[in-house]
Amino acid sequence: MTDTAPILIVMRLADMTLVHPEQITGRCARCGHVIAIYPSGQRVLRQSPSTEIVCQVCQPPEGFVQLAPGAELEPLQSRKKGS
Repeated sequence: MTDTAPILIVMRLADMTLVHPEQITGRCARCGHVIAIYPSGQRVLRQSPSTEIVCQVCQPPEGFVQLAPGAELEPLQSRKKGS
């Protein structure tokens, strides 16, 4: 068994219809597209700095996937992009 770094799957900024007022941007580690990281993802990165940030297009085809703690509430805190 090998230990691998966790992967945080996020949306490409261009593909988002909702944005969170506290999101930050970065780049996908695999393709370089600009991505958005919601507060729950930011917490994951603080707790596990070796986490790889990957956009939804580059996400691995299989594996264990779970929401970052608090992610289920963030769509309610978001607003339409451009407003």
